[in-house]
Amino acid sequence: MKISKIETQKKNKKRSTIYIDGQYAFGLANEIVLKFDLHEGDEITDDLIQNALLEQERQKIRERAFRILHYRKRSIQEMKNRLLTIGFDGRLVDEVIAGFVRDQILDDASFAKAYVSDYTNLRPKGNIFISRELAKKGIPRKVIETMVRARDESLIAKDFLRDKLSHLKIDDPKDRQKAIRRLLARGFTPGVVYDVLDNNEKH
Repeated sequence: MKISKIETQKKNKKRSTIYIDGQYAFGLANEIVLKFDLHEGDEITDDLIQNALLEQERQKIRERAFRILHYRKRSIQEMKNRLLTIGFDGRLVDEVIAGFVRDQILDDASFAKAYVSDYTNLRPKGNIFISRELAKKGIPRKVIETMVRARDESLIAKDFLRDKLSHLKIDDPKDRQKAIRRLLARGFTPGVVYDVLDNNEKH
């Protein structure tokens, strides 16, 4: 088989149409044409065609992944699930994600650190909430445990009590129950909740 013509597409100048033996064969991104050093008059094999088309699909996956990351950081598992849901081939998705991990574009430890920071400083939540949500996102257990151990959950609960629940009188049984429900609903560890409230009553 021989490439008889490589023609830049009119509607998309970044893509070219490839003709083989005088017949339309397929379209390729120009960078794929350059990467595989394709020229008019070259002999081309089925294997080369297959490799070029697979590389183009990998490029589509990479481009979509970057668009997804434009909105917010993702864990490795989140990104994989998102790409598979879109309909990309699982094997190619794994290859692209492996490259992203290698280049530290996807980094579960970095993702978890940013996630914990958000739910410590911006929207305070407890360790139970953080552990549960990070696990859902596929973060390894050891990473979660490390992040949780680094938090002062008691201080975070104390600050939340002061900043958001100061209208409650903790020595009043009804208000105390309201505070307990609010803190537990935000995923704070029960032992921490009761300790913080008991210490607050003493002051």
